Amino acid sequence: ALGSVVGLDGILGISILALLASFDNSNGGLWLAFTGRYGDARDRGAYIASAVNDGPFLTLLFLGASGLGDIPLLALVGAIVPFLLGVLVGNLDAQWRDVLKPVPNIVIPFFAFALGTGIDLGSVVTGGLSGLALGLVVAPVTGALVYVGWRFLLRRGAKSGVGFAAGTTAGNAIATPAIVAAADPRFEQYVGTATAQVAASVLVTAILAPVLASLVLKRAGALDESSSTADAGTGPVDEGRGTGL
Repeated sequence: ALGSVVGLDGILGISILALLASFDNSNGGLWLAFTGRYGDARDRGAYIASAVNDGPFLTLLFLGASGLGDIPLLALVGAIVPFLLGVLVGNLDAQWRDVLKPVPNIVIPFFAFALGTGIDLGSVVTGGLSGLALGLVVAPVTGALVYVGWRFLLRRGAKSGVGFAAGTTAGNAIATPAIVAAADPRFEQYVGTATAQVAASVLVTAILAPVLASLVLKRAGALDESSSTADAGTGPVDEGRGTGL
């Protein structure tokens, strides 16, 4: 709906590409860390939703379904199939989890270097400033949506505040603008600025989201209760989470 109103150029210098990449990705690592301290197994289990929305798939899907982008079907398939294969292999053979665990940290520097060579410094300056504003919007808006779901659908009561910890932009969303432009060259002109804006949103939301979640939990009187519950009842889970992160 927003895209039909503002078009590809977006609003206030923030393109629809940057908006989608920032809003439809969430930081799963931060969610696991926060819910491991203040939530329970049900909250941590919601990480699978973050695993699905991390990456370009939803952005490609939304742009294609709305008609704003000419996204080939193969681009959508290529964005989701590796994830589904990983889920299948990881659940069939747990040893693959240990084998592939260090791979993301190995490939990130190479991918980041290749991505950085295509970004104009002028776009970083202008996009970074508007990206800060973008992050200030992403954290409360997306966090509030999850909070509403936790409170009224899952009926988590005072602990619904953990939902605000989902108000983040995932780090790998930084690569989404370039991936979208590769699928539809019309977005090429937005890549540099959108990448800088998304990167700024990643940093801002990583700081702001847990602060908002803590404030809401504290106001509901659930912060101390959640802390003691996590300390007393989730020893084995904390150990596993530490290993995974």
